[in-house]
Amino acid sequence: MLAQNTSYEWQLLNIMMSIHCFSDPMKGKAIVLLTTILAVLGVLAIALHAHSSPSEVVAIEIRNSTGARILVKALYPDGFREIRPLSIEGETVYLDVSGLRRAWGEVVERRSYGGEPFIVLTVVRGGKVAVHGISLGEKARSSKITIVPSYRRLSQVNASLGQSGGTSRTSSSDDVYEILENSEERIIPAVVAEVLNFDRNSWGQVTWGYLQNARVGFGVYVFLNGELMKVGTIYLYSPRGGSVSHAAFGRGESVYVWMNFIYRYERWSVHVNGGNFYEEYVFVKGFEPASLSWGHERPPNVMPAPVSSWKLAGRYTSDTITYPYYQFSLNELPSDYFSIDASGFVSALSSEGAIPGVWPGNFSIDVKYKSGNMSAFTFTLDLYGERGSCHPVFEGLSKAQGKDQGVPLVAFRIGG
Repeated sequence: MLAQNTSYEWQLLNIMMSIHCFSDPMKGKAIVLLTTILAVLGVLAIALHAHSSPSEVVAIEIRNSTGARILVKALYPDGFREIRPLSIEGETVYLDVSGLRRAWGEVVERRSYGGEPFIVLTVVRGGKVAVHGISLGEKARSSKITIVPSYRRLSQVNASLGQSGGTSRTSSSDDVYEILENSEERIIPAVVAEVLNFDRNSWGQVTWGYLQNARVGFGVYVFLNGELMKVGTIYLYSPRGGSVSHAAFGRGESVYVWMNFIYRYERWSVHVNGGNFYEEYVFVKGFEPASLSWGHERPPNVMPAPVSSWKLAGRYTSDTITYPYYQFSLNELPSDYFSIDASGFVSALSSEGAIPGVWPGNFSIDVKYKSGNMSAFTFTLDLYGERGSCHPVFEGLSKAQGKDQGVPLVAFRIGG
């Protein structure tokens, strides 16, 4: 191809030099010819570039979707965008996500984070809707993804919304589309770990770290029909590490560890068959491990740990001041995720009038820190006390959407 391109360049150069030898009428025709040649070569260059960038097609089977209208959004580094499927066969949708994956790969060079492709499917059928998020990891390259929609009846529109005959139809239809009406984004520090110490006979230290390039999953939430739902998990990573080492606290002294997160809100208007409804999304689209900080007091601009209740971990007696009476590491958390606060972000937007309606209070975002035996974050806690002294230690829990039990937090209380 290099030899051919060079040949084209020499031919164009010869043509341009020959133009100067033409009479004025001939020169005009030659310029038109040259312009045409350049246009053709431009089209060839685009085609060659497209051919050199192979597409990545993902197949998603959406069961129980016959007769449904299907809309697809892809989460790019700058937010969600509607994308058009390549085709739909029966209940299977085919998507080209090569551009999406490439966009996330390129953003690492400009920002401090990257991510795996993530899409959201909105399936409307018979006046009901299902919203389902899918993280497109490496397995999505070689295997079909199958989902079973969990339909909920739409309260804002008539019951005939979404009926379209015997086959599924996608957002390529003129009467099926969605529009991003508003979006807001903030970089906000939030507490990732805390120890509230009300015990004058106890002291200790904590450490917190992030493993460079490790994947961290963040819950993606949609507010629809007056209900807040988790629709999926987006996996992000940072090429930069970060840590807090030996954050010590004295007798009756507390300690907080916090980090910057990039929170985003989007409001989408979904139109189907002349009716419409709204989807409002809140999610974390990036995090900055290099911003990790700690202190004995929580600064006013730092969102607190979303503690809704405390559970007694135990009552411990200190045998000596030189050895901890209580130790904890993140691997001992009874779950592979914890929570960070999001209600502060939503409340700020509500007070500014950026979010219509009333959102649930105590809103938190799940953070999946472990994949298999790999932990993206590390945390250790060592508690010391006077010899012979007894210390009640409590563990914090967060209220979770759609869960009967609270979500574990990296939050502790001594005494109090």
